[in-house]
Amino acid sequence: MSPHSLGPALRVAALVWLSALAAWPQFESATVLGTVRDATGAVVPNATVRLENLKTGIGDTTQTDSVGSYQFLSVRIGVYRIKVEAPGFALAVTEPFEVSVSARQRVDVNLEVRATAESITVSDAARPLESDSSDRGHLVRSDQILNLPLNGRS
Repeated sequence: MSPHSLGPALRVAALVWLSALAAWPQFESATVLGTVRDATGAVVPNATVRLENLKTGIGDTTQTDSVGSYQFLSVRIGVYRIKVEAPGFALAVTEPFEVSVSARQRVDVNLEVRATAESITVSDAARPLESDSSDRGHLVRSDQILNLPLNGRS
């Protein structure tokens, strides 16, 4: 084979290789990312973020990093919702949003401080303590005295 006949063969091989690359299957996926902040705008680290597909109910969970960021890679196209939980904050749920092919969908979430309302009901309270005096008195009626057992005495 001569060196001149090798050039067209390489061109044909390159053309076949490039057409095979173009026909490589395209994946229908995207990235969903965002930042979780509190009402003052401060980031919330270690918050639990759940991405849920509304059609299938399948989801994925991750944690925010030290700067409050989260990221879900290889997300299939569809309609999703995000739920975020963190200690001391109320559960945050986003409105449904659509993820399209090859998108980098940003969904930032703001958390609100959880209102704590606790009530304690005491059903068996102790008698009030008389703190003014250490005296203790009790009235004993005469019929109670007559009916007292004598414990072996006549």
